[in-house]
Amino acid sequence: MTEAQGLGVLLALGGFLALFLLLGLVFYILFALGLYTMAKRRDLPNPWLAWIPVAQLYTMGEVIGPVKLGNFTADKPGLYLLVAILGLTVLSGIPVLGPIFTLASAVVSIGALYLLFSRYTTGSTPLLYTILGIITCGALAAIFVFVIRNNEYIPADISSAA
Repeated sequence: MTEAQGLGVLLALGGFLALFLLLGLVFYILFALGLYTMAKRRDLPNPWLAWIPVAQLYTMGEVIGPVKLGNFTADKPGLYLLVAILGLTVLSGIPVLGPIFTLASAVVSIGALYLLFSRYTTGSTPLLYTILGIITCGALAAIFVFVIRNNEYIPADISSAA
């Protein structure tokens, strides 16, 4: 390989990296703006936390609203979601058991995304948005959150949820 070919390869890789970073930034902004708008529309405290990467989990949980799991009602789902994801991420570093915690973290994240979509869309749309978000590694999920940001919040029926 000549020096010019090597330079061409480096420039191509740099271009792909720049494109990847630019797309990542665009998806981050769409997701954060969507969460921020949802939090503002619901008059939640500190909607600006949607712009801080880890704090987005808290905002996302609060935007979802109260969640009932069995006999437990999470009246502050933002705190529970934040602690669950961070805790599972830390535990995923444990040798041998790490993959189980990684899988659990993915399940919690996917569940939260589904609940978010179910609070702002109806019918089979939440499931469709969640599946497409998973398939595209979150790219479409960010777009969908941005698209539904001005939809009305649909509270879950806490009294009859199981």
